[in-house]
Amino acid sequence: MSQQGFLAIWCEIGQDDFVNYRNWLTQEHISDRIYSPGFLGVRLCASVNNERSHFFLYATESADVMKAPPYLHILNNPSPWTKQVMVKFGPFDRAAGERVVKIGRGFGSHLLASRIQAGGEALDPVAARDALKALIHLPDTVGVRLLKNHRDTTGIQSAEKRMRSGVEGNFDYLLVVEALSEAGAAWALESLSASVRAAIPGVVAHDSMVCKVIYGEAPYEGEVP
Repeated sequence: MSQQGFLAIWCEIGQDDFVNYRNWLTQEHISDRIYSPGFLGVRLCASVNNERSHFFLYATESADVMKAPPYLHILNNPSPWTKQVMVKFGPFDRAAGERVVKIGRGFGSHLLASRIQAGGEALDPVAARDALKALIHLPDTVGVRLLKNHRDTTGIQSAEKRMRSGVEGNFDYLLVVEALSEAGAAWALESLSASVRAAIPGVVAHDSMVCKVIYGEAPYEGEVP
């Protein structure tokens, strides 16, 4: 059975384009993806330190969804609104791949998202899970997910990708900690470094973002007529 997949995006927008950007996200962009075959749900988050800095986390049935024709068709046929907004993006990053560890069942109001660069040594999922269990026992922590970035998928060229600049997905793993409060995410951040180095061999560097969930969609809710 295939592991569940993911698509993660980091994006910052300028203040002058902020309202139009959020309208585009919630009225068109996210729905284009979430109602595409294989997508299970998405949460849109804003950094607790900068409301113009966003983190998206999509869940998919498998990592192959991001290489399948329906999703590639979306990437290569941007709408007029997408063409207008995407060229305004500030700092941007994107990764796609598979979930390798899941601890806990629920979702939180706040997330800690950490991009991790590793040295290329093989990951033992069982050992990683054992090491990351320390995070689930912190106050207000309700979930921990370790996701593996597939750089070959992230690197696929598309019309949308050509509208953006910079290198995307230049890391190996994404660790997401679900928390019930900003304080819970901050506690996880304090313990993150030790847990990451215990879970993943050859860690070179990692960075983190604490954010609050501001919006979500799921196909099972159905589209509005």
